[in-house]
Amino acid sequence: MNFLADTPRLELFRLGGIPIKVDITFILVPIFLFSVLQRSPGTFAILIAGVFLSVLLHELGHATIARLFEVPVGEILVGGFYGYARMLQAAPSTMANILILFAGPLTNGLIFLACWYALGQPEVGITGNFGPIDPEPWLTNNPWAIYATFMLARINLAMLVFNLLPAFPLDGGRIYRDMLSAAMPRAIAIRAIAALGVIVGLWSAFAGFKSSVVLLLIGAQIAIMNWAILKQPVAAEDR
Repeated sequence: MNFLADTPRLELFRLGGIPIKVDITFILVPIFLFSVLQRSPGTFAILIAGVFLSVLLHELGHATIARLFEVPVGEILVGGFYGYARMLQAAPSTMANILILFAGPLTNGLIFLACWYALGQPEVGITGNFGPIDPEPWLTNNPWAIYATFMLARINLAMLVFNLLPAFPLDGGRIYRDMLSAAMPRAIAIRAIAALGVIVGLWSAFAGFKSSVVLLLIGAQIAIMNWAILKQPVAAEDR
């Protein structure tokens, strides 16, 4: 998803010919993880790298499936707890677009499963809380590595679930838009998802007010963006 279109950015490298860029908002990651630095500098560094890789792999998931459908990718941007893969043309079909969109959250799901397995496959509650962990032997004597793996598991689980919520510009919002468009005019489908997106954004901001500044900011941004979409007039032919 692309929250900030005009932020300053730096190209880090190219992967398969695709420019990989980071924008200035990524500085929010070490800021919000600063409390971890005070406890364990090693864990702090791994978490920053892990967040970067989690977002990058999410966007590479989009890009990989896009290329399978011969959709060129202009760039991949990694920001502060968000990312964006810029496609240079539309997908050849609605199903192709849905598969491209779903590939990002699916990638986070695979990362979560890898971390979950390394932690000994603990029970995961409906709120994302983990039960007692019994890590793999190679992790047992490295408390900082266990904590980093635990945090990356939670981050990727959150990215999987959050990105599939029905709100723009999340992957889920665009997936459900395409699905609804098969049964109703596209403009009406967009408004339906935008209405849900306002609710999702407000709920996220409220939850973040109690627990996470990151979630508060993202939720507020989602609510504002979806409200703006909802206020746009519907053309007579789309009614």
